This record gives sequence, structure tokens and C-alpha cells, in this order.
Amino acid sequence: MPDPYYWTWLPYAKQPFSNETRDLILPQLSDMNYVQELCDELYELFKNDKGFDRNVFEKQMSVMRGQILNLTQALKEGKSPVQLVQMPAVLVERSRGAQRGRIRAMTETFTQSFQRKTPFFSWC
Repeated sequence: MPDPYYWTWLPYAKQPFSNETRDLILPQLSDMNYVQELCDELYELFKNDKGFDRNVFEKQMSVMRGQILNLTQALKEGKSPVQLVQMPAVLVERSRGAQRGRIRAMTETFTQSFQRKTPFFSWC
């Protein structure tokens, strides 16, 4: 299967993320309230679409939360973009009973699961 990440061949992709990038992004992505507010804002944006499906949206947000978790870990550990795309895929699902809103309830829970299948582009 062809490489979907053509940029991984670039020399810069093999260098760790810069301190400037880490300092700019890490504080926000490490804050679960920020991440959930982002999900809530995306919900507000897309909910009015005629073909909007809440279940599909929640699955997409689970993928996005997992990608944010991987990016956060990669930034903390000084990894490169290539090392980031080599990390196992993670889903972070919100509990079904969780309420929407600006303030996160202490009872809101998330479940993390790892993708066990080998990616179709396992060369990198």
C-alpha cells in the first residue's frame, strides 16, 4: 500500500518537535477542559448540518481525543513527527451519560482504548 504520509520522507520530519511548538501547544492540549471545549464547539458547528449524525460525531471526537493524547505524549517525550505517526492509535470515548456544557462535571468519565490492528501503511 502506498505511503499516505509523503512528508515523512522529509529530513525535518525526523527531528523532534521544536521547543517553540511544544511551548505553544502543550499547555492547551494537556488541559482536558480545553479539549472537551473544542469538541463542544465542533458539535455546535456541525449539529445544524442536515446529515448530522450524533453517533458518528461522537466516534470522530473519540478519534480526535486519541490523536490529541498521542500528540501530547509525543510533545512531552520530545518525539519527532515520524515517531508520532508510529504510535498506536488511541480512542478516548466519553461516557454515554456525560452532559454537554462549558463546565466539566466531576462525574464525567472517559475510556481509553488502543487500536490493535496493524496499520495498512506499516513501513514508517
